[in-house]
Amino acid sequence: MTSYLTCLIVVALCCSAHGSVIVCEGSYMYLSCPKGQVLYVHDALYGRLHDFDICPHSSTEPQDTSCVSLTSTAKVRELCNGKKVCHLHASNSIFGDTCYLTYKYLEVQYACF
Repeated sequence: MTSYLTCLIVVALCCSAHGSVIVCEGSYMYLSCPKGQVLYVHDALYGRLHDFDICPHSSTEPQDTSCVSLTSTAKVRELCNGKKVCHLHASNSIFGDTCYLTYKYLEVQYACF
C-alpha cells in the first residue's frame, strides 16, 4: 500500500499539465506541453459513445452511439507520446470508419511529464 501511494504522489508532483480534449470528426486537435516536458497519452477514443451532447450533427441517418475504433489509443500514442507538441486529425482516414454514416469525435486524455 505504501509504495502505491508513493507512486501516486510522485506522478502528481511531476505532472504539470493534463487534460481531456474532444474534437469533432473532420477537425484538428493540438496538444502541447510546457518547456522541458513531453506528452503521454493515457487514453484515446475515436467513434461515438454518447448521444449528440458531444459534437451535435444534423445527419438524417440513424446514428450508432456505441462504436469506437479499437486502435485509437495505440494510434494516438504512436503519433504523440514523447513529443512536446502533437497535431491530430479526427478523421476516418487515420482511425478507420468504425461506424459508417455516424458522425464521430476524437477524445484524448493526456498528461505532460
